[in-house]
Amino acid sequence: MSPAADRVVFSTECVTIGAFRCAPDHPSFRNSGPIRDDCFVFPRTTVVIQHGNARPFVADPTIVTLYNRQQQYERRAVSADGDRCDWFAVSPDLLRDAVLFRDPAAADDERPIRFTHAPADAVTYLAQRRLFVEASTSGDAEPLDVEERVVALLGRVLNLAYGRERARSSGQRLPHASELADAAKRWVAPRVTQRLTLTRIAGALGCSAFHLCRSFHRATGLTLHAYRDEVRLRLGLERLEDGESDLSRLALDLGYSSHSHFTAAFHRSFGTPPSRARKLLIVRA
Repeated sequence: MSPAADRVVFSTECVTIGAFRCAPDHPSFRNSGPIRDDCFVFPRTTVVIQHGNARPFVADPTIVTLYNRQQQYERRAVSADGDRCDWFAVSPDLLRDAVLFRDPAAADDERPIRFTHAPADAVTYLAQRRLFVEASTSGDAEPLDVEERVVALLGRVLNLAYGRERARSSGQRLPHASELADAAKRWVAPRVTQRLTLTRIAGALGCSAFHLCRSFHRATGLTLHAYRDEVRLRLGLERLEDGESDLSRLALDLGYSSHSHFTAAFHRSFGTPPSRARKLLIVRA
């Protein structure tokens, strides 16, 4: 049985960066206790998260999850990968200052973070991967530089969270669209490298292809194809970080038809080719 691992890789008075790895068969997988600090978390795998009595949601590499200190929550496994994520904690004063000009009422609340999760665009995801790698592998990481980059990352995450809330309040969501979108994410997650069709996904979920397409786009702002592509590309980013150099093999492993197809999709999403991203992410102490 694999032990849960919550490892701090960088820490100062106002920011902490860490890695959490927990297998589904670990006794604390479902409930690992209340969160210690105000933090935002970038999932590497797909799990279901539920805060207290709030509606459960699918946490995957396309979103960032958000927690106030002492938040009670539970997780449920979607795949055998369990829960692998990287987290960024900030001091209470830093968080309140970041929230203040966006939402003064929330800044004065005991629990300043009003959201359970927010979308994580490709630029934000790549920025946090670079920051995590450099902070955790460079023996002489400059504290001021890392702290300022965490603050900037927090600002991006809050902008994404409040932007999502504005979109929700505009009335552009169908009833039950979020529930169907989450069900689709749970089904697609373990099959993300496979060749999928609307008929196959809709059949598995017991709905029409039209209703699935409409609901998923209304709930996420993405098509199913775009969502699947984003998850695959973020898996590819992790492989590059681990030192993968054979881009043709990586492309085929992820379900792309060719090296060029993968490279074009990667560049379109992250704004840089895979070869450049690998150099950015591999940092030697």
